Amino acid sequence: MIGFLAPWFLLAGGAVLVPLALHFLLRQESRTFSFPAIRYLLRTERDHARRIRSEQLLLLLLRIAVVIVVVLLGARLHFAGEGGSHEPTALAIVIDNSMSASVVEEGRRRLEAIKAAAMESVAKAGHDDVVWVLRAGTPWVPAIRASAAGAGDAVAETSPSHGPADLPRTVRRAREIVGQSVLPAREVHLLTDMQASGLAAGLPGADALSGIPVVVFAAPGGDMRNRGVRMVSFDGGLRPLAGRRAEVAVAVAGGEAEDAVGVRLYVGGSVRAAASAPPGATVRLPAGPFAAGRVDGYAEIDSDALAADDRRYFALRVREATPVGVAGPAGFFLTEALAVMEEHGRVVRVPVRAAAVLFSAAGEGLDQREPSQAVVVLPAGDPALLPALNRRLAEAGVPFLYERPAVGGARLAAGGSSEAAGGPPAALDDAEVSVFHRIAPASAPLPRPGSALLSLSTGDPWLIEGRADSGPFMLVASPLNLEATRVPVSAAMIPLLEWIVDRLGGTGSGSTVEAGSPFPVPAGASRIRGPDGAERGVDEGRPFLETRLAGFYEALAGDSVIDSVAVNAPVAEMDLARASMAELRSAIPGVVAVADDLPGWRDGIFRARRGPEPWRAMIVLLLGLLLAESLVAAPRRLRGGQAERQGPARAGQ
Repeated sequence: MIGFLAPWFLLAGGAVLVPLALHFLLRQESRTFSFPAIRYLLRTERDHARRIRSEQLLLLLLRIAVVIVVVLLGARLHFAGEGGSHEPTALAIVIDNSMSASVVEEGRRRLEAIKAAAMESVAKAGHDDVVWVLRAGTPWVPAIRASAAGAGDAVAETSPSHGPADLPRTVRRAREIVGQSVLPAREVHLLTDMQASGLAAGLPGADALSGIPVVVFAAPGGDMRNRGVRMVSFDGGLRPLAGRRAEVAVAVAGGEAEDAVGVRLYVGGSVRAAASAPPGATVRLPAGPFAAGRVDGYAEIDSDALAADDRRYFALRVREATPVGVAGPAGFFLTEALAVMEEHGRVVRVPVRAAAVLFSAAGEGLDQREPSQAVVVLPAGDPALLPALNRRLAEAGVPFLYERPAVGGARLAAGGSSEAAGGPPAALDDAEVSVFHRIAPASAPLPRPGSALLSLSTGDPWLIEGRADSGPFMLVASPLNLEATRVPVSAAMIPLLEWIVDRLGGTGSGSTVEAGSPFPVPAGASRIRGPDGAERGVDEGRPFLETRLAGFYEALAGDSVIDSVAVNAPVAEMDLARASMAELRSAIPGVVAVADDLPGWRDGIFRARRGPEPWRAMIVLLLGLLLAESLVAAPRRLRGGQAERQGPARAGQ
């Protein structure tokens, strides 16, 4: 097949009419008279005229051929097949700049190899192409549309993010962008380090756009046993008490089994404790005592090829003893547990109206609490009291109700708690629950009225957290007595209550935001200063999105720091295992080629190729035609001039 890069120039082919018009319209017609004396010359004259007509026809054909060749050159004739040009293409370049791409191998980041391949895509893009650049590690950044030169600048400016990459979703977004283009060809270039976690999510419905081809550059890299700090937790997930020493648990993940790694705890920029631990172990370090207020710090290990996860940051507020009140018949076990906590300075018992956290048995005291108070609701053991409890919940604006209790051998679902992430104590896992009240939304549909912090093996929630107009609340699905559950006589009873009080009484210790995830802007903040020192304006009530780097994000009001948020590398990003080709093609349908080096990448991209343009051969042909036209035309002019010179001489003889 053949094609034309400038088909509009074919209109110039009408110029072939010019030599035709000159040939047919400007011919001179003459009348012939025969005299007896010159009849013997007629045969010679006819032979000469026949030769002249042949030369004129050949000259006409040569001139028409010259016009046609010039038109084909102007229209840029090309053939199908391999070559350096391609159809005008809507191209989306997806760069995987997630945390794993910042691994250093042989003195070079993997991201640099990814960017080098992306620059090859930009170099092969022509002025007729439209290019978008998307960065998978910073999905909140809009796709950058640019010319080839502008796309090169966007690629060069790409820096690593400490967040994860959802490659199937980003490729889907890229396909949607190029799918709206009117250009004849569309293509997505995905450049990644092939980390398995970036492809694990998949995306339902991606097949609908799989007709747009995806070419993948898989950055070369060997297997690597990365290590990092997986968890930092104070006092089992609780905020430390003012004036008391605390214990900090630091969990180290990954690495070689026989290696020991140094672990250091920094608070306020100074080393407070140090130890060594094998990978996979959890070390406990002393810290404190601290004064009441904000405390920032981090735990770090010896650096390796992936440095972004070798530190884990924390930002917490050291607490005083929490004021706690009880309304209604609390029961023996709850009363005794609160007394033990008060004896150890964890809480202080106060009247209902003065409490920061209110324990409400059967819903009593809900009508007396202030909007700033948090409430923990426990049902009464007598089902006959449920209507009164539900009425009190409705009057307090809590969008849940209790249904009649179920009796059975349920247990708290194993793995339902996550002490390492600031969740309920791990000792609650698999705890026996023999009687529980089902908790259901008071009306439907409700936009996320609350979330289940602990669930039963039946799937029913056992502990629900939420916020109503009247303030934050927690609902427990069974009374804390031996008729309902074995929790009151287990080692988890006091840690559970202390965790509830700490969570409702303020910001829990160890709570963290993953890089790449938003966090709510603290009240009163006008700007957020990131770990890189850059300040960004914010609107209160809107989440802050640009958490590209791990570290501290300080909320500023004027020149004052009013709060800080610790942002850490996602734990899933610590695993550098690479995906297989089968996993890649399963997660992203429509992959047409995969390359792991630059020569293979150059050969695989821009699939809608035009093939070579034979312009050199056509120029040679054009020169040959012009030369032939000159040779054919020149003898006639010479003969015509010689005849004119000989004519008067013969006439004078």
